[in-house]
Amino acid sequence: MLKRTLFRTLLGSFAVVGALAGFIPVASAALSGSCGMVVSLPHNYVLGSMSGTMNTGTGAYSGNFQLATPGSTKGVNVLAVLDFNTSTISFNVTQVTIGNPNSYGTSEASTPFTTVAGPLPNSYTITFTPPSSTAINLNLLPVNSGNTILVQGTASGASALVGVCQAL
Repeated sequence: MLKRTLFRTLLGSFAVVGALAGFIPVASAALSGSCGMVVSLPHNYVLGSMSGTMNTGTGAYSGNFQLATPGSTKGVNVLAVLDFNTSTISFNVTQVTIGNPNSYGTSEASTPFTTVAGPLPNSYTITFTPPSSTAINLNLLPVNSGNTILVQGTASGASALVGVCQAL
């Protein structure tokens, strides 16, 4: 009986030391501090046309199409800081205005977010609404002892977002 108790105590001590030293993974800690994030936005913002005829054998299409309206402005990528202590996201969006040639600019803002449990174990979902826009949901999965956060999300189902956030 004494050997069994001693063995359990010794095994428990190794587990605690291993977890503290980072050798044994432990459950993800709550989000705290801040991280710098970069997110790519999907974009097929080009002008184009295609001519020809529909070929039922190959599926080739005849007609014209335009993927973006000249003069419209679309987001390309986002640089942001997530502050988990104040539940605020501050961001700068690189934008393209479609034209011949295209022109690029930026738009920046800061807005609060809410945090709930995410779709995977130890993950989180934040929701925020940028000025003059629709709600954005970002799934966050802390990895690398919480120093890196994998980012995945949607903007009202209209576009998909993917990126990473590194602890500051």
